[in-house]
Amino acid sequence: GVLCAAAALIWLGNRNDAVTNAESLKAGILTAHQVKAAFETVSGRLVDRPIEEGMTVEAGAKLLAIDGTDIGLSIRQTEALIHQADAQIAAEEEGIRLALAEANTEEQTLWRQIEASEAARKSASAEWLRAEADWKRAQRLLPQGAMAQSDFDALKAAAASAREGLSSAERAVDAACVGARAEDRQKLSRTGSAEGMRLDAVVNARQAAENRRISLESLKAGREASAAALEQLKVNQSRLTLKAPEKAKVLEVLYEKGELVSPNAPAVLLESERLYFDIYVAENKVKGFQEGAKVTCWSPALNQDVRGTVLSVTAAPDFADLKMVRERGQADLTLFKVRINVEPAEGLLTGMTLEVKL
Repeated sequence: GVLCAAAALIWLGNRNDAVTNAESLKAGILTAHQVKAAFETVSGRLVDRPIEEGMTVEAGAKLLAIDGTDIGLSIRQTEALIHQADAQIAAEEEGIRLALAEANTEEQTLWRQIEASEAARKSASAEWLRAEADWKRAQRLLPQGAMAQSDFDALKAAAASAREGLSSAERAVDAACVGARAEDRQKLSRTGSAEGMRLDAVVNARQAAENRRISLESLKAGREASAAALEQLKVNQSRLTLKAPEKAKVLEVLYEKGELVSPNAPAVLLESERLYFDIYVAENKVKGFQEGAKVTCWSPALNQDVRGTVLSVTAAPDFADLKMVRERGQADLTLFKVRINVEPAEGLLTGMTLEVKL
């Protein structure tokens, strides 16, 4: 009976130690991050494969390359379209500039012509006033016998001619001042200056030049579209060469030279030098592991500590839960998977066990 009791105590003591260790110490297997390198959005025939499985490549090293003939042709064609658009834009801008300059010149010319017409109108008006006065005087003198009939007829004809000349001059001014405002006409009559007068012909010429800006904006928009297309083509051209994102070991190359490569599909499988391991922690302990927190890990193989950083904390799959296990003190607890990134250390290899104290 005494022996049985002692054995039971020893068994319970060992069991309590195992449970205690399980609750206070978590271990995981050191694993390397794997990277699946792929050609982003581009496809084509593989023309270069400088790597083989098992090689270690540096960051930025060429892994694979796709034939870029088609993209090269598209780039040259698009560059030609841009050059053509630049020439058309320059020609249209110069055309608008010249049209506006011509409108300004025409405006100055018309103002001077209007001023000349107004001066002629004023001269014709003065001539009419003189001829009209002579005609009226002749009308008084002829009945008195104080003027010969021939002189009377000559003055009558001169008055009619002067009146017609004034009417013609007035029509010339009206024709030259089409579209002019009343205040501009009054200023012209008062001062003889047409400076600043608004004229329909000039307004229409300027409007026609401004309307050409719509065509200019269309050309510029087309040029911008071609420039954007060229930029995208150059981006795609740069993507024809697949480069290593970091120093890593080549695990598998999924294409051979001459094969057609699909866009966004894994082409090379790399094993990174970045290391991690996972542990499963009960919900009542997980608060000690926050993303970004520094963690001290123990390597039994190296008999030393290594430094780590919590990368993520996520709910573990149902199969990893402790529900229904009913271990003492852990009944119905949900587990969380804690992933810890490990800093490189001499002698540290994938497959080794690392431990973390809770």
